[in-house]
Amino acid sequence: MAKLTIDGQQIEVADGTRLYDACAQVRGEPLPHFCYHPDLPIAGVCRLCQVEIEGQPKLTIACNTIVSDGMVMHTNSERVRRAVRQILELHLINHPVDCPICDQAGECGLQDLYQKSGLYESRVTSDDKVKKGKAVVIGPQVILDRERCVLCSTCVRFCYEVTGTRELGIFNRGDLAEVGVAPGRELANNYSLNVVDTCPVGALTSRDFRFQKRVWLLRSTPSVCPGCATGCNIRIDHEGGRIFRLKPRRNDEVNGPWMCDLGRMLYKTVHDEKRLHRPLLRQDGELRPVAWQEAWQRLEELLQPGQVEVVMASAGQTLEELVLWRRLGRLLVEGDRLLGGLASEGVGKADDLLLAADQTPNRQALRWLDLPEVTPDDLAARLPAGPQVVLVYGGDPAAADTGLETALAGCERLVYLGTHLNATARAANLVIPLSTWAEKDGLFANRQGRLQSFRRAIPGPDEVREDWRLLVDLLARHDSSHRLDDLAAVRRLCAGDLNLAPDCDLMNLLPAGLVPEPGPAGPAAGGED
Repeated sequence: MAKLTIDGQQIEVADGTRLYDACAQVRGEPLPHFCYHPDLPIAGVCRLCQVEIEGQPKLTIACNTIVSDGMVMHTNSERVRRAVRQILELHLINHPVDCPICDQAGECGLQDLYQKSGLYESRVTSDDKVKKGKAVVIGPQVILDRERCVLCSTCVRFCYEVTGTRELGIFNRGDLAEVGVAPGRELANNYSLNVVDTCPVGALTSRDFRFQKRVWLLRSTPSVCPGCATGCNIRIDHEGGRIFRLKPRRNDEVNGPWMCDLGRMLYKTVHDEKRLHRPLLRQDGELRPVAWQEAWQRLEELLQPGQVEVVMASAGQTLEELVLWRRLGRLLVEGDRLLGGLASEGVGKADDLLLAADQTPNRQALRWLDLPEVTPDDLAARLPAGPQVVLVYGGDPAAADTGLETALAGCERLVYLGTHLNATARAANLVIPLSTWAEKDGLFANRQGRLQSFRRAIPGPDEVREDWRLLVDLLARHDSSHRLDDLAAVRRLCAGDLNLAPDCDLMNLLPAGLVPEPGPAGPAAGGED
């Protein structure tokens, strides 16, 4: 352990600690910086994190300095403040200062540092500025503004060290130095939008988010990406009931600070034109919108023991919903007709970073609940030829196989509970609209067996119900003991069904928070923010 004094405060830190981290511990905030990133190799090029160490003639950059016992340093002396102002002036010499039209305005490191350390009149006139490329498309997702770039190299290091794809580099020297893609290349890897996150200024911006919304108008809600079994921790940025972007939240046990581009685009499905807004009932051969009262009455008529042949769920539903669904299914059918969906649904191509081959968020929960998945041929063979009811919850099994689509279309009483007018919904006789992952609270179990919670970010359409409320109402029609008043009661039911430890409090589980150890035979669960 090393004992050192920072701004008059004595602290003790582990040997090998970077001075930058020790200073942040004392200050309660990081030192000024552009190039430092905790998950990338040290570059030491922006020179903003300089500190004054007693006994040393020159200022020292903290990011590339290891603490030593007895160090005495100052992070806010006049000498340090003057150095920061001078470096900011160098960065601003060729910066366009186009904050009013920059997407990064409001979350820009240069803006923040200038407001805190600058506030001076520039000594360089606009005629002296070097002109560089503006709005240069460097990949399917990213646009580069070379005039705004401060050459911190975080984007270059990300492509070298994290993805290993090496598309980006810094070319030329002096005032002419600029970030660009290698000749004949484009920034097209599945993690390209992470360079927008690491960029401290507005040099790299998202083509999808560009000019869509001022960031200070957005509200953020912690959530979990439903795109695959990794369960990346994310935040949903939204305003006025509409989602504008998804950004990663750090969780060192799951996704670190990154997420893939495929996951970032999933918010679009919430606002898709095929989104279900009202119940649909087949009348005269066509699906037509009907009032909830009529749809509910028809649903109650169909869901009677002895009338239901197959009950099928999906790995896209939350743990709470699957627990309630299994209980409902056991009241309607015998065990071998209660299914967990298609084993082939949601299976894609993985990479060696975050994206899992299992591109569903909660397949682990199906295993915990012993809800078996089947093949398309097996499901087609189980479908009734007569008037029995087939009940499908989530997913889109009809889209998985042409033969299965034909078989489902031939069912006289196919009931679909879901979010979009997909192939299965179009084949159904009754369609019940439900909430998407962004419009409800829930729990997903990722491929590690880690339970992670997510929060409701936006309200659903006016005539769309939350899944757990609908399922509780259906259960209560068959068994009065299932009159559950709130989500806390539902989660207590989940803890019991999964045989979790008695003190397991699923309701107060923070996003990706730790779950207590499970009891005997319970699932392995846990996570941390």
